[in-house]
Amino acid sequence: MQAAMVEAVRSFLANNVPAMDLERCQEALESGAGYTVTPTALSHSSQLGSNLPCEDHWDSGTFDHFGGDGNAKNWNEWSIFDGHAGPRTAQALTVSLASMIMQALTENGCFERPYSANDPHTVDTIKQVFVQADDEMVQQTMEQIRSGLPDRAGIISSAAAAFSGSCALLALYDPAQHVLRVANTGDSRAVLGRWDGTKYIAHAMSVDQTGFNEKEVARITQEHPGEDVVDSKTGRVHGLAVSRAFGDARWKWPQDVSKRAFEMFWGPSPRPDSMIKTPPYLTAEPEVTEVIVQTGDHPDFLVMASDGLWDNMSSDDAITCVQMWLDKNKPNDFMEQQDGGLGPMGAGRPNSLPPSLPSILAPVYTTVADVAEEDEDVYFDEVEKCLRWRVSPKHFVVEDAHCGVHLIKNALGGKRRDLFTGVMSVQPPLSRRVRDDITVHVIFFGMDNSKTFEPRDG
Repeated sequence: MQAAMVEAVRSFLANNVPAMDLERCQEALESGAGYTVTPTALSHSSQLGSNLPCEDHWDSGTFDHFGGDGNAKNWNEWSIFDGHAGPRTAQALTVSLASMIMQALTENGCFERPYSANDPHTVDTIKQVFVQADDEMVQQTMEQIRSGLPDRAGIISSAAAAFSGSCALLALYDPAQHVLRVANTGDSRAVLGRWDGTKYIAHAMSVDQTGFNEKEVARITQEHPGEDVVDSKTGRVHGLAVSRAFGDARWKWPQDVSKRAFEMFWGPSPRPDSMIKTPPYLTAEPEVTEVIVQTGDHPDFLVMASDGLWDNMSSDDAITCVQMWLDKNKPNDFMEQQDGGLGPMGAGRPNSLPPSLPSILAPVYTTVADVAEEDEDVYFDEVEKCLRWRVSPKHFVVEDAHCGVHLIKNALGGKRRDLFTGVMSVQPPLSRRVRDDITVHVIFFGMDNSKTFEPRDG
């Protein structure tokens, strides 16, 4: 219901194109924000759409271990699905992927296994589920299209998730053993913030899978010898920005199937015959990274985000941005404002966001002249043919109660108010040239939220 309301508000704004003053921008950011609470971790999640409908989707929840220690042994899950060419693939993954992984981990005994670094049994289970989920979208649809079944409407419905595509970034946390695993397919990104004694340092938990990734280029070249698959200038794989993805059937099907889907079932235009010779050119198999989470006085935190954030902010600056927020806030401040916590249903989908009240604001830029004189980091990009901006800590402002809102605001201008409100005022479809959909999880570990899960009297 909340998602439907947010989409309705965005549709209204797109139709009316109001000038977005700071108050309206704040409302837009906060309408897509919330929290997820587990006994030992707490996440601030936020989403700002650019496409209409938004092509990003996300999920969070808990995998019940069913052990004697109750909540202490439950695994926690957070995921981001960055869709492209439509939202259908990302929507399907939001509904099914986490439950498929939980079932496979249970059936394969992964919850009961003692810890060993990069345990191949658990890692392979996660990889197999990703591939299975993609096969159910892409390969089963291919069989339906080839079969010539008379159920045209049914084929079109099931093909929707195969025609569009999606990246997937999923984090699994085992609080009993303090093991964090991140599985990544595509170019969403996860970065761990770890205290080095004086400040938080960025540690990569994923690597962008694009044609700019040398290992990905080597893999594709080995799989398709003699073919010119990756454009070295754009990093695109036969025109697609990522080298691994769910869906995107035109990069995975033989040409005869793509042509039949186009001619008989209103599918997207096939890629050129000269391009698609030895499909598939994409895989949904993820790369899995793990780390033992450190707690204590300065516990680890994880930033997960779709590429809409990373288009504007580096990994190092994202970690600095969160540290600046932590210098003035505690992750669980909102729980103290809600009369004793969220109750036993705190885990899972986000809870409502208390209103943010800006503190004493940092100096702001309010006119084009100010920007030209004081900030050379706003410029016209001759390659993209669009006004762009650089982001660094000197532009950051700390004024939000929600860390996800804080990150997105600073990626889109921060204390440069004229820039920020301008970026937020561009509506679909033009907004996609300016900013992509942005989804963020900031996950704080080492929390003691046990009281939240105690039964409440009355």
